[in-house]
Amino acid sequence: MKRQVQDNTHYLLETIVAAATDEVLTNAPECDVMIARGGTYLDLCKRSFPVPLVELIVSGSDIVEMLLRLRHNYSGVPAAILGTQNMVMGVEQLGEQLSVDVTPYTLKENTYQEVRQTVERAVRDGKRVIIGGKIGCQRARELGIPSMQILSGRDTFWNAIAEAKQVAKISLAEREKALSLQTLLDNAYEGLFAIDRNGCVSFLNAAAIRILQLSTREHYLGRKAAEVLSSPALNRILSLSGEYDEIIPYKNTHLSVKKVELLMHGAVVGSVVTVLNASQIQTTEDKLRMTLHHKGHSAKYSFDQMIIRAPRMLECVQEAKAFARTDSNIVIVGESGTGKELVSQSIHAASRRSQNNFVALNCAALPENLLESELFGYVEGAFTGAAKGGKAGLFEIAHKGTIFLDEISEIPLGLQGRLLRVLQEREIMRLGDSRIIPIDIRVIAATNKNLEDLVRAGKFRQDLYYRLYVLQLNIPPLRERKEDIPPLVDSFIRKFRQREGFHTEIHLTTADYALLQAQPWYGNVRELRNFCERFAVLFQPGTSPSELLVHLLGGKKISQAESGGQAPAPICDRERVLSALEASHGNKTRAAAELGISRVTLWRLLKQMEDPASQKSQTGK
Repeated sequence: MKRQVQDNTHYLLETIVAAATDEVLTNAPECDVMIARGGTYLDLCKRSFPVPLVELIVSGSDIVEMLLRLRHNYSGVPAAILGTQNMVMGVEQLGEQLSVDVTPYTLKENTYQEVRQTVERAVRDGKRVIIGGKIGCQRARELGIPSMQILSGRDTFWNAIAEAKQVAKISLAEREKALSLQTLLDNAYEGLFAIDRNGCVSFLNAAAIRILQLSTREHYLGRKAAEVLSSPALNRILSLSGEYDEIIPYKNTHLSVKKVELLMHGAVVGSVVTVLNASQIQTTEDKLRMTLHHKGHSAKYSFDQMIIRAPRMLECVQEAKAFARTDSNIVIVGESGTGKELVSQSIHAASRRSQNNFVALNCAALPENLLESELFGYVEGAFTGAAKGGKAGLFEIAHKGTIFLDEISEIPLGLQGRLLRVLQEREIMRLGDSRIIPIDIRVIAATNKNLEDLVRAGKFRQDLYYRLYVLQLNIPPLRERKEDIPPLVDSFIRKFRQREGFHTEIHLTTADYALLQAQPWYGNVRELRNFCERFAVLFQPGTSPSELLVHLLGGKKISQAESGGQAPAPICDRERVLSALEASHGNKTRAAAELGISRVTLWRLLKQMEDPASQKSQTGK
């Protein structure tokens, strides 16, 4: 080992004692390089042994030394030397020069049986000394014939070990690269397999095995692709020259198949094929759409968050819950501000599409040209100012989910035809594109107008009207569901007070609620919400809620007719005032709230009670 170039690498040398190649293959350990000699080396090469091989050469000096020993031990006795062609070539001429009677016998396969048969043939030929490997010498001894085993010299061994070290280093680096490449390809989403120039499978990644429904990788490598891939459609693509990109049937599914040829110096040396399951493509597309567009397109409300007490509204919500269990188109009819989008979001949240996008668009908010590009999307260069790379439309973004088209009555007639086709065919085409994109959406439309009147006036397509009007939901205005006003007011005021950081609670009286219920609220819940926000912001501790309500309502007070015959009870009675003060422990604000009057009004009443003339007039004394 002193003659070897020293390095810092640790080497482990293991020896295998084997008479033939089959024994080597049976007992071969996991190694980075193998040293073999003669027929064993050639046979391992022929069998495509997966480990790099280094040949332990039988040098000319080794043969000369063997022949000199033969002459010394068996002078004049005819001998046979067994070995592969590279070992025994030129032995006869060398024997003549050394005055030795030796005949070479060439081994072709170097198998156990061949070696024994060759020894027997040499004995029949009159040879009385056998020179060869372990098996040959063993058979010669069995036949009672002297034998000599061919040995390799010390220098030959050291040279082979030095070469093996270099090969091992290179082999290890290449194997690490191959392992990285194999791992990379095995983790690829697409199935990949390679076909060599003979039509045999030379590579398969893990995805290809799964998609093609095969078993272990090793079972298919080196076999004809036509045998491995039992699919006429797939084999047809593989048999044709050129590149192909098709969707074909395969067993119980469909595959997207792409084939490219491998060219070397202009000649085809094989091909690489990628395969994808059709269901995988659909799943990937859905995930991509959700990843790219889910942000900002989700339902924020559900039926559980709705504040309702009125019987008419309770019936409406029950009907909406029934609609949520279907995929039919819905038209929600109601005045502005009644909560049409809130109901539509709740329907989406309660449907089987709840995990996908809820996309809302106000059809009256955009001009026709922008509305079209928003709904259908566009490709790059479709029009001046089109974004680079194009843009997905709202119909695409809503795929597998729900699209809410508010104020559907305002959609231009020119777009109504395209919308009708989307509802009929469930497919769209981006502006400037020729590619059809299939979509799966549910449409909820909303309007505050009578679409039948618009159809008769020629402002709304009749066929689109009937396509949309599968299910209809009518939301009553707030003035027709006055029972909802008190809980809505309490919720809105509490929310806005918390938002502004105010912690003082506001207590409204029955008369306050009656006053609010008596208002027409033409803007419905939206108007009530805005009113409550003003009230919550302007209210200050010590202020009378009732007085502030009257002030914000423009000085209006409730009348018996407006309240449905339920006018507030008289509050000028001395006993009622004193009772309210006693119940509130002298707190005038709480006493005024209990009486349904302002603190100023209570103060006036108390002043009157202190005035003897006033008390006399009240008591009639």
